[in-house]
Amino acid sequence: MKIPAIHDAGITGEGVTIAVLDGGISPDVATLRGADIEVRQLEQCPDPVASVPTAFEASSHGTSVTSLIVGNGTSDSGAGPAGIAPDVRILYYGSLQADCDGNSFAAAIDDAVAQGADIVSMSGGSSRLAEELAQPTAEAAADALRAGVLIVGALPNADTVWDTELGKVNGVVNVASVDATAQAAKMRDGSDMRNSDVDVVAPGVDVAGVGFDGSWGMSTWSGNSAATPIVSGLLALAKEKWPEATPAQLLQSLIRNTGASPHELEWSDTFGHGIVNATRLVQEDPAQYPDENPLFTDGQVPTFDEVYASMDSPSTETPEDVNGETPVMLPWIVGGGAVLVAGVLVVIIITSRKKSGGNEVV
Repeated sequence: MKIPAIHDAGITGEGVTIAVLDGGISPDVATLRGADIEVRQLEQCPDPVASVPTAFEASSHGTSVTSLIVGNGTSDSGAGPAGIAPDVRILYYGSLQADCDGNSFAAAIDDAVAQGADIVSMSGGSSRLAEELAQPTAEAAADALRAGVLIVGALPNADTVWDTELGKVNGVVNVASVDATAQAAKMRDGSDMRNSDVDVVAPGVDVAGVGFDGSWGMSTWSGNSAATPIVSGLLALAKEKWPEATPAQLLQSLIRNTGASPHELEWSDTFGHGIVNATRLVQEDPAQYPDENPLFTDGQVPTFDEVYASMDSPSTETPEDVNGETPVMLPWIVGGGAVLVAGVLVVIIITSRKKSGGNEVV
């Protein structure tokens, strides 16, 4: 990823706000000390801050997701997760906790927009696919997109039976994962994970985290949940570097500057538009790309017109759907690997259920 070189150039996410939607969090752990984190309390959810320091099961996922954005590189064991964008401001919402009631996703997104978030990052979803959850979430996402907020969401992991609240919402960056050798994360039968909604992929196998081994020392974890904050952090770096770029242009740059070298815009159900490339994302001026959100698909909600028709610009014409039917495999190369080590895919799923279904983080 070559992130240290980007940080050395003075690009650290300063001035950008990311709203993280997840489960519990332990904000006082070593890797998050010094980070700008504001925990936002939702009336639909309990306090997400862990009541005891050893609440690993409840807060390891949310703490690790946040540390991949703003971690300081330390942990109780010495080295720890180093954040992609350490100087961003974090608004933290515990909207994926087991005891959340009502439309906690929509409430979190609405509050994030009101608090000035630039990016919403959500590494989880719900096992309930009922419309009463999906519709308010889609409406909140539409409002956020209309306000110029970027939304990044994790796709389901291998062989899970649940779906994400954001996976079928138009305009959202849907993230899957690759390992340190640029190979797609695997299903339990050894085949590549595929998803018709994938937009980009990022490192997500054996990534640095904390809390998964029953301590706040550094451990590794895997899943699309880990890849998602990496993408959110990269967008924050790009937004800092190119403050005049529109949100749509940043998305255009994200999907057009994947892989090891320039290429035509292509898509497959394994890699989406490709593996994110931090260096190219901050080097290429997004102003060269159309000011049009490229992540809208026919047959999903909200439609392009529902989001943008009431605005003076951009155009309300639906952009061409680049998500074709034929997978195109691209020769991706990943440089660096500061937060990854090669290894066998281990998908860690932390599941918590309500009586009627429940929320899951992966």
